[in-house]
Amino acid sequence: MGSLYGSLLRKIIRPWHPGPFAVPIWRRLSSLPLVALAVALLHGTPVHADLKALEAAARKEGPMTWYISFYGQEPADKVAAAFSSAYPGLTIIPIRTTTGAAFQRLTLDFKNNVAVASVVSLSGVGGYYDVLMRDGRLDSYVPETADKVSPAMKPTIVPGYLYPIGAGLMAITYNTAKIKPEDAPKTWKDLADPKWQGKLALSHPAFSGFDAAWVTVMAKQSGWPYFESLAKNKPLVQRSTFDALTALNSGERLLATMPDGMAMDSIAKGNPLGIVYPADGSVLILGFTAILKNAPQPNMARLFTEFLLGLEHAKIVAAARYHSVRPEIVTETPGGKVLKDIVLAPMVPSAEAEKQLPKLLENWRDTFGQ
Repeated sequence: MGSLYGSLLRKIIRPWHPGPFAVPIWRRLSSLPLVALAVALLHGTPVHADLKALEAAARKEGPMTWYISFYGQEPADKVAAAFSSAYPGLTIIPIRTTTGAAFQRLTLDFKNNVAVASVVSLSGVGGYYDVLMRDGRLDSYVPETADKVSPAMKPTIVPGYLYPIGAGLMAITYNTAKIKPEDAPKTWKDLADPKWQGKLALSHPAFSGFDAAWVTVMAKQSGWPYFESLAKNKPLVQRSTFDALTALNSGERLLATMPDGMAMDSIAKGNPLGIVYPADGSVLILGFTAILKNAPQPNMARLFTEFLLGLEHAKIVAAARYHSVRPEIVTETPGGKVLKDIVLAPMVPSAEAEKQLPKLLENWRDTFGQ
């Protein structure tokens, strides 16, 4: 299935950019949930719905809980408010956690046979969606707005089940009050330089989906000795990238790995931060959304999925400094760069990531002591 899928992607789209570290987008998108794709193909034609009838049905349901990890609480709240503005009387309750915590919450819900969330929107790393598809936990629906998704993102869709809602890049962020731009690290490997001892903040890959993706990519690209070198610099390891951002803004640490959107949002609020897109490749992470099969509000879930692929959501995503999946909305990064002009690291296929991540987390705990 992997080679077939890669072949299809090569026919659909071309590489984004040239350069010594350039990787064709079909190779990056080979990180998509291949198990999910296979299951989707076996399930046949997904369900569509008339939007007016869907809204009418949604109004007969109660407030809907949404498990969200791809972006932070503030944009999640804005998305919920914008949906309620578009559909007065319909309420979305966002439960924002890290990707790992969201999946643990889902697992507990399933174990207790309790249906809480109707929609789940996670970072597409760690094989979590593969597990949900394999276990038959996702419902089938094709949003009308799926046709409006950027051509570059359409190949990431698992028809009827998984749809991209945004993208982010793992990059290096530094405190500009303490480090001059010319002195900042230029590559991921530069973070292992002894001069950064006691100055680096990292987030735990068992909880942060972005960091799980970064660890998976870097382990394949540089091997585990890279992380052993980082450990010698005594980094501050915390649960979430939001914790790393707090340490950076306060000056407790001078460097951190984190999504560029999070850093850009903090810069816009007046914090002294700078962003480096490493020469050895920023790590691209896609956020996906899916409807749970046991959704307490199935019609609300479908209507909300339409909204998540719509322009209003794309504007909120871009305002939060993430990259939208709608071609009409383009997010500029520091220096005026857009996504197609940034060097990207090769991504790890999701089937491989699912297999490797447990061992990588074990290595992480052995290396960093947590």
